[in-house]
Formats: sequence, structure tokens, C-alpha cells
Amino acid sequence: MANRDELSLFVRDALVAGKSRPDITGALIEAGWSESEIREALGAWAETPFTPPVPRPVQTVSARDFFIYALTFGVLLIGAINLVIVLQVLVDMLFEDDSYVAIERIRFGVSVLIVTAPLYLWLTLRERRKLAHDPALYRSAIRKWLTYIALLLAAATLLGDLIATIYALLTGDFTLQFMAKAVIVSLVAGGIFLFYANAMRQGEPE
Repeated sequence: MANRDELSLFVRDALVAGKSRPDITGALIEAGWSESEIREALGAWAETPFTPPVPRPVQTVSARDFFIYALTFGVLLIGAINLVIVLQVLVDMLFEDDSYVAIERIRFGVSVLIVTAPLYLWLTLRERRKLAHDPALYRSAIRKWLTYIALLLAAATLLGDLIATIYALLTGDFTLQFMAKAVIVSLVAGGIFLFYANAMRQGEPE
């Protein structure tokens, strides 16, 4: 960390002194710094003729962001799992005799959804309003990390669903009931993936 701080100070002082970015890059490479470190250090300062150099906005980390986004994604995960369970049990009931266990699973899943769906919707809309009012909140490192975790889980679920479908085809276990269940998983996971992939594109300068 100390070395990075020294690098940042050197780049700032060099820019204040009027040195060009190619000259700064050449000097740093000769001193043993890697190109990625140099790009990061130079990228921290805007390419404007203003003096002193203007710093670019940096990512922020706060306990408030961790609480809000962890709660939001936790509610999403619980709700999505129970939505899939409820829909798959309904599929089972279409192809099999009704059972007390199936009804109880649906009741429990619906109970979870009654709590998680409004809570997730409220948290999401509340955060969207805050982001629209203050675009600086898009730079939250917690938001980015947890959003990418949600994308990772959704992508892993889609891959797992695809693998299970191919395996069922190869083993001869692919039935209309199985296909309906696989479609439910892909629609829920795919919807989450697309929603958060689009969210990451909003307000991002990169």
C-alpha cells in the first residue's frame, strides 16, 4: 500500500510539473513499475489541461451499503428459491396425484413469497430512487461486488440447469415433467441474470 501511495504521489507531482503521460510512463517503466500499475496510477487523474490535476471519482465502501445490498440479495435468494419450489411442486401435481406433502410445501413457499416479494420490491425501488437522485452511489464497491455475486449465482444455476437437461436427454429421463421444471429454473435464473446485468450497465462510466 505504501508503494502504491508513493506511486500516486509521484504521478500527481509529475502532472503538476507539466510532464506528459508518455514521459511519466517511460520513467516509471524504467524504474521497474508494471504497465498495469502505471495505467491505474495515471487513470486516477482526469486527462484535462487543468492544474493541479483533477482526481477521478473512486469507489466507496460503507456499512450502510453492505446492510442494504446484503439484505436485498438475501431476500432475493430466499424468494427465488421458494418461487422455483412452488412452481415445480405445481408441475408435479399436474402429473401426479395430489398429496398432503405437496400442499404443505406450496403453503410454506407462498408464505415466504408473501414476505419476501414486497420486501424485495420495496428495497429495490427505494435504492433505485436513491441512485437516480445521487448517481455517485453507483460507485459503491459493495453494490458492485454483491451484484456480481448475484450474477455469478444466476449464471451457475443456468449452467447447472443446462447440464441436468443434457444429462436427462442422454440417460433417457427427459420427460415433459422434467422439461417443465427445467424451464422454470431457467426462467427464474435468467430473469435475475438479465435484470442485474442491465443494472450494472446503468450509471457505469466504464
